[in-house]
Amino acid sequence: MREMMRKVKILIATVVLILILSSVLPSVALHASQGELQEAAAEAQAEAAQSGESVGAAGKGEGNESVGILVIAHGSPRETWCEPVREVVRSVASELPYPVELGFLEFVPNETINIAVDRLNEHNVTKIVAVPLFISSHSGHIEEIKYVLRLRETPPASEMLTFVEGKPVRRSVLAVEGKCIIRREYLTPALTVKHTEEEELVPVNTTAEIILTNALDNSSLLAQTLAENAAELISDAENETVVFASHGTFNASYLEEWIADHESLAEQIKLILRHRKGIPIEDVRFGFIHLPVVDNKTMHPELGLRAVVENVSVNSTPVVVANMVSVGFFTKKYIPMLLENLTYKYNGSKALCPHENMVKWVEISANREISTFVLQIYDYDGETLLNITIEEVGEYHGEICPCVASAFRATQLAFSEFESIPVRGDIKVICAHPSKGHKQTFEYIFGGENLRIELPAGTDIVNLSVENYAYTFIQKSSGHEVRVEAREDIFPERFFDLRKKCKTGTATSEEKKAFKYAKEDLKSAFLYLPEARVFAFSSAFIFDTGEPANPYPSISGVHKGAIIPASNISVSKMLIYPCVGTGGHAEFVKIYDETGSVVAVGNWDGYRAGDWRIIEFEEPFTLFANETYFYEIRTGSYPQIHHKKALNATGGWINCTSFVDANNRKHDDWIPAFKLF
Repeated sequence: MREMMRKVKILIATVVLILILSSVLPSVALHASQGELQEAAAEAQAEAAQSGESVGAAGKGEGNESVGILVIAHGSPRETWCEPVREVVRSVASELPYPVELGFLEFVPNETINIAVDRLNEHNVTKIVAVPLFISSHSGHIEEIKYVLRLRETPPASEMLTFVEGKPVRRSVLAVEGKCIIRREYLTPALTVKHTEEEELVPVNTTAEIILTNALDNSSLLAQTLAENAAELISDAENETVVFASHGTFNASYLEEWIADHESLAEQIKLILRHRKGIPIEDVRFGFIHLPVVDNKTMHPELGLRAVVENVSVNSTPVVVANMVSVGFFTKKYIPMLLENLTYKYNGSKALCPHENMVKWVEISANREISTFVLQIYDYDGETLLNITIEEVGEYHGEICPCVASAFRATQLAFSEFESIPVRGDIKVICAHPSKGHKQTFEYIFGGENLRIELPAGTDIVNLSVENYAYTFIQKSSGHEVRVEAREDIFPERFFDLRKKCKTGTATSEEKKAFKYAKEDLKSAFLYLPEARVFAFSSAFIFDTGEPANPYPSISGVHKGAIIPASNISVSKMLIYPCVGTGGHAEFVKIYDETGSVVAVGNWDGYRAGDWRIIEFEEPFTLFANETYFYEIRTGSYPQIHHKKALNATGGWINCTSFVDANNRKHDDWIPAFKLF
């Protein structure tokens, strides 16, 4: 115990010496800121896909562009620091359709930025999107990364005092004999040099265009992660204050940006805790471990971590969370050391990685740079190919809001499932959302006559749920139906409650602000998260007569006729469309082929729980394209009727050879309205 106390005292004395010396050696980083038409359409789409052009799928590169993703992290000699970062990158690589590599700035010689770029070169990438997994864009480390990525010509120069594995180190970046060197001088407690390590910063060798995104800064996903980590520690919210701890900066020229980002983060965290998680936290503050020293005076000393925690402790219990990329010396030892003898809550084994939000942040950061939002659709003439962008739709609506983003992205997904470029007038859209943004998006793309709004039970323009973010796209000529539904977990917590309060005028000013942030989060998710994270979908071919404009007169009876499907259709159910306010249904259905062999039989189960309009066939079966089949359907009550002898339906053709009604009258122009799926 005595030996442990002796080591702690030496460590504290070393820290004090470093803080004093840092006032003498401040950072000096330098920086610079149908038929032939369908065949032709399919051929055009295939050619576009081979050339890499976007044909209605977000995130694909334009033209002959080949994209690679480079995630950059600082690095550490400790595997326990590096592995959570690798875990994040592995998750990103499993979800994005591009090669993804990880490069560390220093300490990890087998996983450098240069090695990562070499691996991307092996994929013949023409564009590299580099995502720095750092707390701030306002950092000398970012300037070092720019130099390595050839985004600045001159090497940066800097000097700072820090710790490596708990040992005091003077870290310098300097030019030596035409090379850019990171020099680490390990210091004794007396701050004399014990030994020195050097690493060269070498510009990457690639012909690919390189784009460097921003670091985490004041990202909403960062705020959400810190809020979640804090929520685990909060037990008496009204008497507790969250204090998130960040490294800070030695460089005076960066400090104002750090403060601005952290003020934004503090506001977001407070709103998330109070209005998404229902935790009435007293306040949220931030504190820095490092602050610049100018003329022997510390800038903004009141923002030092210990000073903030002391100030909070007067009237509240501090809940400290680490705003650091991974767990290491600073989270486990340095923060507790700085806060020695203070009362606070803290978990030093919790940092940002490998939180799922860091995966999402990398994906969104990368996709912002490479996503394309273009839809290809033929105009009504079937010859004029249109390229519709989300910007055009946004201008038509007035903004790109979450509704526009969801509707457009869902349409891209549906188009990617169709076997040919669709034609206006041949696509029917059923949307479960009544908003103007949804309506105008689909009107702009398809025309208003092809849109139908069908609200789920219990929902309206004020009372919405995730069920309203559901869309059905039907290619009438082929019977191809694509159903797209937004996943529940992309919606911010309490999103619909906040929306309802804002719509009804009962929201407080803070709730309005919380909803504004939530809308932006949802919009970003719809636009930039991988498709599989955003939507669930199903794709199948159907046969659907649709509902007639005038379904009357109607009566029960026995219908017979022929069906010719346009595509192969897998069938297990039949739905009869009833006249409004009636129990119109089918009691029996039989389908047989040209030889008279029975293909399928189905019987009605009565007005049972569930959808009584549906008959389930005894066995699933397939109707094959362009083959002729015959149907016999016995109906009850009042089904909807197409009063035609023949009808071009969605997914094929149907006629009526005879209908004998319940009064034994015979007709040859009564086709029941139904759907096979």
